[in-house]
Amino acid sequence: MIEVIQFNDNGKDKNLNNNNDNINSNSNNNLIIINENNNNNISYYNFLNPLFKNTPICYIKIENSKQLKDSLNYAMNIVKKRVSIRSGGHSCCNFSILNDTVNLDMSGLKECKVDVSNKSVTVQCGVTFLEYYKETTKYLLGGPGGSCPSVCLGGLALGGGSNPLSIKHGYLLDNILEITILLENGKLVKANSTNQYSDLFWALRGAGHCSFGIALDFKIQLYDIQPYYYHNSAELSFDSMIESNEIIDQYMKTTKSNNNVYIGLDYRITIKSKRLINTLIFFYIGDLVDGENEFEKLLQLLSSSQTITTPPRFVEISSEKVKKTFLEIVERVPYSNKTRRSFTKCRFSKDLNKQNSLALKEIMEMAPIIISKMKEPDVIANFSSTIYYHGGIQNQLPKDNCSFIHRGDECTWSYTFICLYTKEINDQILKEWKTKINSCLDIFGDQIYQNYPDDECSNWQLAYYGNHYQRLQQIKKKYDPNNYFKYQQSIELPLVKK
Repeated sequence: MIEVIQFNDNGKDKNLNNNNDNINSNSNNNLIIINENNNNNISYYNFLNPLFKNTPICYIKIENSKQLKDSLNYAMNIVKKRVSIRSGGHSCCNFSILNDTVNLDMSGLKECKVDVSNKSVTVQCGVTFLEYYKETTKYLLGGPGGSCPSVCLGGLALGGGSNPLSIKHGYLLDNILEITILLENGKLVKANSTNQYSDLFWALRGAGHCSFGIALDFKIQLYDIQPYYYHNSAELSFDSMIESNEIIDQYMKTTKSNNNVYIGLDYRITIKSKRLINTLIFFYIGDLVDGENEFEKLLQLLSSSQTITTPPRFVEISSEKVKKTFLEIVERVPYSNKTRRSFTKCRFSKDLNKQNSLALKEIMEMAPIIISKMKEPDVIANFSSTIYYHGGIQNQLPKDNCSFIHRGDECTWSYTFICLYTKEINDQILKEWKTKINSCLDIFGDQIYQNYPDDECSNWQLAYYGNHYQRLQQIKKKYDPNNYFKYQQSIELPLVKK
């Protein structure tokens, strides 16, 4: 059975059966029409990001493959609408919830089955990464994923998936063994590297965000993980950002032969903090004492620089006191699943050079000015830039392994800018910060991580997919010849030659 719940003009759920003669005459017993009074999810469309005011005609909560097939049939053949696909709803441009579509909510697909003997897991797309790691780490197994625990597999896995374990094992999409996907023709198929759908499997890993079908589940390779990892942090001087970033960049080049150090840099200001904070995050794969020594070595490099006046500040360095399980590391990131107005920009970059750091510094120094100009105080206002390391195995694999092109030295780091707030009255003021970011993006690089899409990018085809795009168009033509799966930045059909 599937439950179909419509949206009315006031943003409340409404019985779809009241206004649709096609449904009234439909003999499909698998449809259950839910009235608002009987629905416990009236605030369902209190979107995660109301900055994007997209309104589907209805939504359907999917709990199994039969419901998924029935829902696609309902959308295509009964109401004759396209679908939009929502797993966790974290799409930063709200591509997962689109106007005039049947929105398929996949968050109820929660199966996660670990095959310990073969070190693999079959996981449905509605499983969050916190749920995923809670299950796999029971057996001291894990692998690459994301950095946000509330993000679901469905969106992240198809566009990349990078975290500290990626320096040893690649992106999450590099470790997908098989994908179950529902195609436009109603067939539920399994795509892998050796069967008749190997071309589709190649395309889905990097370009699978609702361009070819609806992903249901993934079979993923797992690896043995350590009982504990060396994981630490230090506060660095914001004013010395240029100098410290150059030291960190050079230090990371010395770790490339072993691929055992992961670095993150977080620059942030909130109304509560009232100051710009620069945090270094350090993760080491290997012996805990070796991790402690490497962290101390990096701190020494930063402390001994004559151009850095304020040394790093840290609470503890002892490996016995800072060691953490991988699950504990995942859980340290706030589980954010609340309504927030937000915008995000991201670019891959080659290094942490002076030009990049100058641009980053200018962007972050504008944030306190924006806060002072707000029309109303916003207690959760949060301006951040996070630099993620994408080195190691994840950018050493060949670009043609799958449709994901962001490999090699040009994609060693990514710069991600995020603004979070709640009050609509501040939209125009906060837009000034986005304008500043946009003016600097070309400094960082021209490749965009598709898990942080940019709805203002005019050449997104090249920025996401590079020279793979034409091949992706041919695969699109093969599996979705009518372009049913379509959104603002979905893979387009090839132009018809006259």
